[in-house]
Amino acid sequence: MISSPSPPVRLSPPRGSGGHQRAGPRERLRERIARAATDLRPARHPDRWAAVGVAVLALVLYVRSLLPGIGYSGDTAKWQFLGAVGGTPHPTGYPLYLALNKAWVTLVPWGSLAWRANLLSAVCGAAAVGLLVLLLRALDVRLAVAAATAATFAASLTFWSQAVVAEVYTLHLLLLTAVTLCLARWRAGGGDVWLRAAIALVALSFGNHLGTVLAVPGLAWVAWTDPRRVLTARNAAFTVVAAVAGAAQYGYLLWMGRVGGYHEQSVRDWGDVLDMVTGGRFRDDMFAFGLRALVVDRLPMLARLAWGEQAVLLALSAVGVVVALRGRHRPVAVHLLILGTLATAYALGFGVDDVFVFFLPAWLVLAVFLGVGADALAARVAPHVPAGALGRALAVLALVGVPVAMGLVNYGRASQRGATAVADRMERLVEAAGSDALIVTDNYADSEYVWYHLLGEGLADERDLALGNQVAPSTVVAFVRDGRGRLTRVATPGTPVFTATENQAEDLAAAGLVPVEVAADVWLVLDGPPPAP
Repeated sequence: MISSPSPPVRLSPPRGSGGHQRAGPRERLRERIARAATDLRPARHPDRWAAVGVAVLALVLYVRSLLPGIGYSGDTAKWQFLGAVGGTPHPTGYPLYLALNKAWVTLVPWGSLAWRANLLSAVCGAAAVGLLVLLLRALDVRLAVAAATAATFAASLTFWSQAVVAEVYTLHLLLLTAVTLCLARWRAGGGDVWLRAAIALVALSFGNHLGTVLAVPGLAWVAWTDPRRVLTARNAAFTVVAAVAGAAQYGYLLWMGRVGGYHEQSVRDWGDVLDMVTGGRFRDDMFAFGLRALVVDRLPMLARLAWGEQAVLLALSAVGVVVALRGRHRPVAVHLLILGTLATAYALGFGVDDVFVFFLPAWLVLAVFLGVGADALAARVAPHVPAGALGRALAVLALVGVPVAMGLVNYGRASQRGATAVADRMERLVEAAGSDALIVTDNYADSEYVWYHLLGEGLADERDLALGNQVAPSTVVAFVRDGRGRLTRVATPGTPVFTATENQAEDLAAAGLVPVEVAADVWLVLDGPPPAP
């Protein structure tokens, strides 16, 4: 007996459903989470591990060449103690870096306060180098070329020099690299989560360095290349919320203006915040050069700095510009060109001594185009490379040799390993001063080095030490001889006065006081010759 066939399984939705069942709120939420997880899936394993590997190598390089304590510059000393002590720095404020610095030096359990702050720069620099590998991969650069390019950038002069001292610039480039990576992923077909991540990172990075504003036009350009995906109510709302949150970071300065222990610039209200954000006392240094000075002085300076960063590799970066503008990643290439051009123009017009660090976004852009140009060269050369072990050896030699050569050339200028002269001098100063003493300085850097000990190491309270910050000889004379003047606000008349600045000791001697050297490069300032022993 043959049984009748089973009724067919109904694959279509029931009648009256309109072709599909309407998902409930929970189902829609699950779908959104699934889409977000798909958009944010990690890079392919080789890419991920290459990025981690290059980042670890960079971190080892930076830690081995890390500044061991205070030194390098006054700003570095300030960043070494300001996160822990709290307060307000010079414009433009840097609230994100201050908050991150505070969390970092609190959580890291080893090393001095200065060393921990220096280490933060090394970690941010290594992370930026790792993200650079992923960015180059997102631009279709071969994995080996991407890793070699990122390693070369890790060993470049200016970036390396900022990765071994407490400064804001490695975090700045970490955020700029992350923004560009998000834009590349979004433009390559990723979901809107990548665009929103780029917007959020830009808003966040305003709290670290306002040079981020130079990335906004390029971001807007990339977004406008696909207006259908960009112009949505959700994207608009997210942008507004991100902008408000980014601006709100500066409320941290208002709080620090009230509770912090160090105040380089007073911040009492939002008007003071606005003054700081717009440059404060540095406004006159911005766009400070006329056309003649730009042509005669600043452009040659740019050429020297660019050659110091890449030398003959600049030719490959130029090739990379052409290749990228002709390829499918043209919108991201335009974004990078806008960022590099604006950063260069701003730095050329900024009349400060440490202007070289303001070119760092432009050097990052050059590094990306270097990777694209090197990849194009590799594609041309590959068919002519001998097969077998010899060919592989030549490829490894080329890929490893360039970053190694860069590191060897720059080590002596970028490394701060063993740079203890400043720290040793300040240690001798505080040891000679003992307790209940006044230390005087006549320059910004020495003032910050002393503040590190007084505030960061707590010697102001522990030993009752005070600082006469950048005082003129006449001010010291008035205090030492007559017990009057503004130094009486920080020390009682008769308090011993010390300096560790040779020029200041000479100036005080010329003013009639008697500096007596009590330790190497440390002087006790007297009104007359010391009594005979």
